[in-house]
Amino acid sequence: MVFYKNKYFLLLLLFLLMLVDGQMSFVMSSLFSYHFLISSHLFLLAVMYFYHDKNDAFTLWSSIFLGAIFDIYYLNRIGLIVFLLPMLALFISKISKKFFANDYQTLIFYIIILFLFEISGELAAVWLGMTTMSVAHFIAYSFAPSLVFNILLYFIFRNLLKKLFLGA
Repeated sequence: MVFYKNKYFLLLLLFLLMLVDGQMSFVMSSLFSYHFLISSHLFLLAVMYFYHDKNDAFTLWSSIFLGAIFDIYYLNRIGLIVFLLPMLALFISKISKKFFANDYQTLIFYIIILFLFEISGELAAVWLGMTTMSVAHFIAYSFAPSLVFNILLYFIFRNLLKKLFLGA
């Protein structure tokens, strides 16, 4: 059981969750004939539990590493996530442990993390000319369906991820 609480093993699990997220996003979007772009962020839920109350140096370097892998895997170049994930991880690491005791407070915090992650990614993509999608179209056809899907994922996987990542 000690092996499962090793922070480096859990980093490997975060990497695997990142890959699973990509496949879940592909399947969910293909179910709706790509009219809705649903993004799975189970990875962010695990990050939220994993980086809580960790050493700042470990949090910074491991989240930069995970962000770089995320960017290279999904965008084929270093992009926004290599900067955004460390900021979110450092923010998460400073949150009081009492905040994670109540599942509904954790859900609200997860929604805030999802909002920051999705909106900052879209705004950066518009600013850098990587997309021409309007903000209204993004909210209606990508962010809102993704938010509903991720809230469902939260209720399904919260206990498993909390047991695995919180307190590791």
